[in-house]
Amino acid sequence: MENWSWQEYLIACLTLLIVCVVLLIKFRMEIRLRMKGVYVDGTIINWMSAVEGGKRYYYPLIAAALPSGQELKFRADERCEGEPMYPVGTSVRVRLLLEQPDVRQVEYPK
Repeated sequence: MENWSWQEYLIACLTLLIVCVVLLIKFRMEIRLRMKGVYVDGTIINWMSAVEGGKRYYYPLIAAALPSGQELKFRADERCEGEPMYPVGTSVRVRLLLEQPDVRQVEYPK
């Protein structure tokens, strides 16, 4: 590294820059959610089951009240195998972008 030419430094810097840009593009929604997301209270209102690869999975159906008063209902992306982990009526916190409510993350009780 002591004998690097300016071209080698330039290539290393450009490679690092490209890696950073790719990571920012890949995780842009997660970054926006962390920076601009707001928390709203939600509740598990039901469970949806699906069979994939011979295994039964359960997805929680969640209802959350937006600050505007509108109710948001959605199926969470997280799933559990075998049987539901939480009973219907369990409170959860939902972090979402108000301008894009489909960008969200659910926090379950411990």
